[in-house]
Amino acid sequence: MGYSETKTELLQADEKTKLLVYEWLPQNNVKAVFLAIHGGMAHGGDWVTPALYFKEKNVATYAVDLRWHGTYPKYNKGGKTYAHVNSYEETTRDIDKFYSFIREKHPETPIFIIAHSVGGLNALHYGLTIGKDRDINGYILSAPWIKSVVALPKVAKALVNLLVKVVPNMALKPAEELTDVLTHDEKITARHHADEEAGIRGTKGSVKFVVESEKTQAWVFEYLKNWKKNPMFIILAGQDKLADTDVVEKAFKVIPGELITLLKYNGNYHENFNEVNRDEIFTRIWDWMQKLL
Repeated sequence: MGYSETKTELLQADEKTKLLVYEWLPQNNVKAVFLAIHGGMAHGGDWVTPALYFKEKNVATYAVDLRWHGTYPKYNKGGKTYAHVNSYEETTRDIDKFYSFIREKHPETPIFIIAHSVGGLNALHYGLTIGKDRDINGYILSAPWIKSVVALPKVAKALVNLLVKVVPNMALKPAEELTDVLTHDEKITARHHADEEAGIRGTKGSVKFVVESEKTQAWVFEYLKNWKKNPMFIILAGQDKLADTDVVEKAFKVIPGELITLLKYNGNYHENFNEVNRDEIFTRIWDWMQKLL
């Protein structure tokens, strides 16, 4: 597929739905596994940068193209590529199917969920529901999208609750261009633009996505107080143009201190794992993981 992956496979999410899985696999002695959940507009191949770093540490990374993202139209008739969800509950079921897919391959290996942005919201929803009963060693979250700062076109913002009843799949483009404020790494920004031109990276989001996301963000914010089991490593970006960093910091204050490690990089744009200081971030993550292996 062109993202330096070892191979790809198809995950049968339900009777009708196939989702592509990218896999970056060490040759032997897998110490841990990442179950990777990408952000909105993105796709599984976007995990190439952290996947290659941690592959050298003997960590395997599995990254799925979520519904309506990446290669979804290739394997699902009538699909298209944009930020859309039928519901976050459906995505949570897909993540659990993905967890079983990985656990079958690695029955005894520690699994960490690593997620970014909307993927972070999905990971938190999963961890507070189905995932709390799964064998997961920890959660690593970059810029979790608990509160959005992305502006909608004024007309759409005023009518969104009406539109979702009439045209829920209607695509909306953000009021401002965001691709150039995801990372300071110009090569990765160029890759994002190339992925947009190739149709594998989205540029719009649906009305349903907006409404379902706001509902799920509010639910996660309220119920994070029930997070009692899994250690979390959180990385926030001080120059985030998509997620409200102040709200995220406030949300995680309810987590018991022994379960959470939170770092904030004031100079970073939204994509911490693709930022120019990513090796420092990866080193901190790896040091944290050693205590949980």
